[in-house]
Amino acid sequence: MDEVLKEFQNWLLEEGESLQMMESYVYDVKQIQLYVMERVADEGQLLSCFLFVRYKQDLQGRQLAVSTINKAVNILKVYKRLLTDKRYWLKTISFN
Repeated sequence: MDEVLKEFQNWLLEEGESLQMMESYVYDVKQIQLYVMERVADEGQLLSCFLFVRYKQDLQGRQLAVSTINKAVNILKVYKRLLTDKRYWLKTISFN
């Protein structure tokens, strides 16, 4: 597990999230990391507004349930909060 994801896991537990909720959050963040690795040149990319929108569109394109998409979006907002709180830089990305 990469350093930022491990920090996210610890941060969630410190924020009082249950183990089950933390595992769900980590799973969804791993899914967006896979999405990034498949589609962008910069593997160190954490999250950008453009990427966030593209990922949501991808989920919608797979015709997932609205509740599933909303869950993923909300988890990514929480992840972004960690990145902001820890002062990780959010970069602009370019797609291949």
